[in-house]
Amino acid sequence: MSTESLLSTLIKYDRFHATNQMVPGIAQLAVDKGYENLSGKQKLVLEPYLTHACDGVTDPGEHHNNCQHILEGDELESAIQNDMYYGGLLCPSCVDEKEDYRRRWEDIQSE
Repeated sequence: MSTESLLSTLIKYDRFHATNQMVPGIAQLAVDKGYENLSGKQKLVLEPYLTHACDGVTDPGEHHNNCQHILEGDELESAIQNDMYYGGLLCPSCVDEKEDYRRRWEDIQSE
């Protein structure tokens, strides 16, 4: 995964919709010309979007796991791509936990 790939995913999934209009423009410039070719100031504008705290999951008893994992790189890109399916930006551990709850619920329903 490259920073350019992550930025392209951020653009594709409209993750800049609530930002200053220059942010998606700088992101597109990074995708087109390469992140390393941006100025220091341009990189600083994009920096907050290159990581995201995992949203964590809530178990069937309504207890949130308070995951503290910080998503970046491939994990963040994958989480963005799967956001609609899982209902949040989840780290691999939380995806496994959510899938486990889903499997258990399906087993209960099939009994």
